[in-house]
Amino acid sequence: MISIADLKERMERVNDYWIAQNPEPGNCAWERAAYFLGNMAAIEVLKKPRYLEYAVEWAQANHWNFYDNAAHCTVNADNVSCGETYLDLMENYGILGKMEHIRATMEWTASDPHNDYWWWVDTMYMALHFYNRMGLLLEDDRLIDKAYRLYLNAKEERHLYDREEKLWFRDENFLPEIARTAGGRKVFWARGNGWVFAGLARTLRTLPPEQKYYREYREVFTGMAQALEKCQCGDGLWRTSLLEPEEYPMPETSGTVLTVLGMVIGVRLGILPERYMECALRGFDALNREAVEASGRIGWVQVVALKPGPVKKEDSNDYAVGTYLLVCRELIAYFSR
Repeated sequence: MISIADLKERMERVNDYWIAQNPEPGNCAWERAAYFLGNMAAIEVLKKPRYLEYAVEWAQANHWNFYDNAAHCTVNADNVSCGETYLDLMENYGILGKMEHIRATMEWTASDPHNDYWWWVDTMYMALHFYNRMGLLLEDDRLIDKAYRLYLNAKEERHLYDREEKLWFRDENFLPEIARTAGGRKVFWARGNGWVFAGLARTLRTLPPEQKYYREYREVFTGMAQALEKCQCGDGLWRTSLLEPEEYPMPETSGTVLTVLGMVIGVRLGILPERYMECALRGFDALNREAVEASGRIGWVQVVALKPGPVKKEDSNDYAVGTYLLVCRELIAYFSR
């Protein structure tokens, strides 16, 4: 059984390595934003001043604004994901940041009549939780409604959710009449489904159970959990092609760690039964065995992509590191009960 002390040591080693390799905090696009969610988890658990300084440097360098958002009217879900860390810094650590960019963009978003621009499923991690969080913070139900309409467009109008398999197609280019795996199966990408699964988990943590969209999100989340449990390979990992893992049989970190994150949050919320923690721990153990090196470097990360594909041990990326740190925080909370 993994201990809390071991989880903290792993968390510190991974984050120290990442910061040492990336001394400049970088831009606020989605890859780096996904990392900083994990850095905020490391701040919460480990309380190292350097981690907080690093996050503040990042926010200030990007002017507390969304990525590529000069006119305060970005519709790109990837561009707003950095707002999560900005809010954490201001709300939880008393950092004097700037809310004007966030408020202006959210007002424009709430008033925009279009609900058709979440055309790829990564959006469910990048923006679904953030829109709901901002709606609650600003006491503006328009943002909660907007998030649901965008979600529903992807799910129903674009047909990205497969009710039979309880999994999501990455976008309309992967609907079964257009794309198939080498073996003729439906194309369900592990990281894409991981984005949705973890995004729904984080949203369910934020929304009160009596909120009118909560039941819909919960039903899809629990259905996905059942499907993803069946897709876990014997070694504990999830391959990039969920229904045809042998298509790309090498280990893969990002889809695995997102799935583990969703399962741990689901168990902690009481939405998923305890057996999913066993599934998550098998996945976490496999990540530590196959992908997390002694230095703290995380390998076997599929590069930025949009479908199942090959993976190299030497490849790493921000989003896998950040999500690994989030999983460590969730497991520490779970074992601290």
